[in-house]
Amino acid sequence: MDLRHPGQAFPGAVPPPVPVAYESVIPNPKAKLLDQLREVMRLKHYSIRTERSYADWVRRYVQFHGMKSREELVPGTAKVGAFLSDLATNGRVAAATQNQAFGGVEG
Repeated sequence: MDLRHPGQAFPGAVPPPVPVAYESVIPNPKAKLLDQLREVMRLKHYSIRTERSYADWVRRYVQFHGMKSREELVPGTAKVGAFLSDLATNGRVAAATQNQAFGGVEG
């Protein structure tokens, strides 16, 4: 008598985990913004160097706009454009650096 279910190697074995779409990952709402960013990036298996870089760009973006609350982040397209333009004109950064900043802020 075979007690196994189809796709199950042994009786009582734990079924394989269901894959989770990255878009459905919701970080801890009680955590700080950068801690939420790090949590999501770790779940997506980004490298630690990328995590640090993106966290730094988000920190610089928030400081540039003088944001105090998360609600100020919501209408972001014009703010992102202003931040990237300032990087190009005042920061004198290369296009690759702007792309990295865009990835960190828009990511």
